[in-house]
Amino acid sequence: MDIKLACTHQNSLTYWYGEGRCDVCGEEISHLSYNCRRCNVWLHESCANKLQHLPLEIIHPLHSHHQLKLQLHRPLDFFCDKCSYISTGSRYNCSSCEFILDLKCASSVNDPLPEEEWRSFKDREKKTILHYSHSHLLILFKYRKIKEDDYNCSWCDKRLLDSDVCYGCIECEFFLHEVCTDKIPRTFRHPFHPSHPFRLHYREGTDDCHACGESLFLRVLDSPLYGCQMCKINVHFRCAKLLPTLKHKCHDHLLTYFGKIYTDFQREHFECKICKMLCDANFYRCVQCGFNFHLQCLQIPSSATHKYHRHQLILMDSVKEDDSEEYYCDVCEEERNPNHPVYCCKKCTYIVHIECVLHEGLARQSMDSKVLIVKEMEHNDDIHDTSQQPSFLPAIHDCPYTYVIAENLKGKRYCVGCRLVLGGLSYFCRNCPWYHLHEKCSKLQYEIQHPFHSNHPLNLYLRYPPDIDMFSICDECRDISRGFIYLCEECNFKLDVKCVFSEVSQVKKMERVTELYHFTHPHKLILGNSSDPIDEILCTICELPILGPAYFCPNCRYIIHGSCLGLPQKMQVPFHLDHMLVISHVSYTQELRCYACPMGFDNLKFAYSCEQCDVKLHSVCANSLRRPLKCESHNHNLYYFGTSSQSLFAKYKYVPDSLFHCSECQKNCRGHPFYRCLECAINFHLECVPIPQIVKSRCHIHPLVMKDSFVEDDSGEYYCDVCEEERCGNDHVYCCEECNNLFIAHIECILAKEEKVISLEKGVVSS
Repeated sequence: MDIKLACTHQNSLTYWYGEGRCDVCGEEISHLSYNCRRCNVWLHESCANKLQHLPLEIIHPLHSHHQLKLQLHRPLDFFCDKCSYISTGSRYNCSSCEFILDLKCASSVNDPLPEEEWRSFKDREKKTILHYSHSHLLILFKYRKIKEDDYNCSWCDKRLLDSDVCYGCIECEFFLHEVCTDKIPRTFRHPFHPSHPFRLHYREGTDDCHACGESLFLRVLDSPLYGCQMCKINVHFRCAKLLPTLKHKCHDHLLTYFGKIYTDFQREHFECKICKMLCDANFYRCVQCGFNFHLQCLQIPSSATHKYHRHQLILMDSVKEDDSEEYYCDVCEEERNPNHPVYCCKKCTYIVHIECVLHEGLARQSMDSKVLIVKEMEHNDDIHDTSQQPSFLPAIHDCPYTYVIAENLKGKRYCVGCRLVLGGLSYFCRNCPWYHLHEKCSKLQYEIQHPFHSNHPLNLYLRYPPDIDMFSICDECRDISRGFIYLCEECNFKLDVKCVFSEVSQVKKMERVTELYHFTHPHKLILGNSSDPIDEILCTICELPILGPAYFCPNCRYIIHGSCLGLPQKMQVPFHLDHMLVISHVSYTQELRCYACPMGFDNLKFAYSCEQCDVKLHSVCANSLRRPLKCESHNHNLYYFGTSSQSLFAKYKYVPDSLFHCSECQKNCRGHPFYRCLECAINFHLECVPIPQIVKSRCHIHPLVMKDSFVEDDSGEYYCDVCEEERCGNDHVYCCEECNNLFIAHIECILAKEEKVISLEKGVVSS
């Protein structure tokens, strides 16, 4: 028996016996059920019947400004925005706001909320933190078992228990108990590399973990590493928690227990030193020498005695005496891993580490006692003294540096640390031509005391936030910083490197509102100044580069021009008068094109759309094509594509130049302002329309001369003296030179009331 669901799943579901988990409720399936073999979707019979009658779209009182759409099968779990629990399977979600409800919470659409709960929900934002241990935002949630295997905390390795309050990243399956967020050390000394301290950092590279030998490349982008930057030694986040604890007669160094192997590469290269067979689980390793030993090859006694206990102790692979998730050694009283082998008394549940039995009388060092948090420098009031060499270079880069003279470099280059122009001696990488550092920026100390924030020390971050597509601002100058930054983790105070070296406060008086909400984004936006000379930052709304004031979300990859804040939520354009256009997200497809220009839309960018017609416009096109030009040379209205449009077109280099050919002269219009007929989809150079160079208009007493741009002052706001609407200072206009350019107007406003063309040629005046 097959059924067809009335929701977003397009394939038929077959009724047959199978085992798995239901994609609606998340519970186990162990009997006859519905399955889509193509999508690997499984449904209980009751869930499939229920799903047939669910509406495709709902309006929920907790998110009444957008519709929520039903989604049957998604591979990732999710956090429900009503109950805050982790959930799996089908859901209702808002494509614009990332608001998600599980089916149970979505079905409560008609259940009235108590007044206090309603107020608390309306005032609540999804609580997120940007934790230094992960490159993505971590969301606060409550845990419940949704799969056969529980999730574990990425730091303490303990299972997440029902109703535990945690932070997590679903995409990476990275989770932390709330109490563990403060336990992860940023810097410590580790016995794997006693010469120098390990520091938590992010890097890009293809080298291998010093402890387990696995390549760091696949994991480095999502989670940090611990490493010594002087010796170019790095270990996985998980491997930094391992400790050498076992002293055995077969080897001079302490051995570290490895519970399992994660990759085929390790499995093929981890050969037991004694039996020459491969090690894949339950073995000890000398990290210093790279030697491996099977547990059984070490001939650890299967039974032993200890002076603190009267019964014989038996060697066992692992022991979990209860479900508390807290297990301790009865000799050293330190916490133990329940998955590691131990000695256990079968008569009275006396359990001890192997080392505590074999090394009787010697103290076993745990993570808390062995790993010592170290201060990387003495607090020094004079932070500008760079004569002291740091203990290790701060710039994490795989390629070796070469010391060169910056004046010999061709062209203007910028330091990746402070974002200022290079001058004098500097470091640069021969293999990465973009990577340059001032000499003083290569000797930055990892921890400083600074007079601009004297309460706490500031720590150096080479990349903050860890997600390179997100933004932060210097709290001193309010510049959006993409270079190195000093951060106070306690106060979230940030200082970019140029302000660190400044002896005078650079606090700028902001004449604009510094924090606000905008209808295009659910989170609070922060005002900053975008002036990065290395990385181009594009506005989320108009997709054009930002140089100057901008509002950004510290939690997302969202940033917009200050001028784009004024774009209306709805607008009407002269070439589509039947309906209003509404700004909203557009989902990328290759076929989707702007109604006005030949360009498409990037994924998750904004567009003005007609909800009744298949009309979509870039925000640049919708905002600039306000004035049609009527001319004798063409039957339809023409619209001016100026400087803003050319900047947008430059992004789409894959669009062929043939779409920009002038219909009159057959030459390319790309890179220069032009007029376009939207109905015929053809283009005209200004001189091919033709647009007269000098005209006499009823709007002004003197002849008006066309100019390719005109900026009368540095206010940033320029207006047409005919229609009194704002104009772009870089677009063509008519000006009155006899009035010292005090009269300026749009071309379309003048030619709509033109009396006499004085000259079609530039520089020629005739009466």
